Amino acid sequence: MAARVLVAFASKHGSTKGIAHSIGGALYSHGLQVRVLPAAIVHTVADYDAVVLGSAVYHDHWLWDGCRFLRRMNGELRDRPVWLFSSGPVGGTPDDDVRLVAVCGPDTAVPPCIERSLRGLDVLGHATFAGKVSDRALGMLERDIPRGDWRDFRQVGRWGRRVGEHAAANAHVTRPSVTRPSVTRPW
Repeated sequence: MAARVLVAFASKHGSTKGIAHSIGGALYSHGLQVRVLPAAIVHTVADYDAVVLGSAVYHDHWLWDGCRFLRRMNGELRDRPVWLFSSGPVGGTPDDDVRLVAVCGPDTAVPPCIERSLRGLDVLGHATFAGKVSDRALGMLERDIPRGDWRDFRQVGRWGRRVGEHAAANAHVTRPSVTRPSVTRPW
């Protein structure tokens, strides 16, 4: 049976959602069963063999839904491999465009804001991907950010395929089975 992988994401304007779906497609191409869902609606990861979690980053912090997912699911995440990604650095000026090259990539440091939530987890990697600022970004702190899409879907796809190769190769290493109580119906 193919490994089941959850790709959960926290996105404010949809850029991170697009990255999550691209990663899901790369995982699916490795024969994995993939589900891509907003982190806020995931109630359990018990049905998955591996988890990929990503969040948009604003002012060096993951969104609330991504951080909350890590806290809520911490116990269940301990039994399975986890990969993380952050989305958010943007360009628009010569200095910012140079910074993108330096901070984005497949093997980047985990943001300090979530390090504490990762204790005891089997985090196999973290990637940072450039983001997108759409015309819908009208928050007070977003108004002065240049508009544009700096996402590199080739880079996202390469990372997703790397995660997929690992998950597919280790599909035989399954997590402990979850025993669900049987329910006897009186009718």
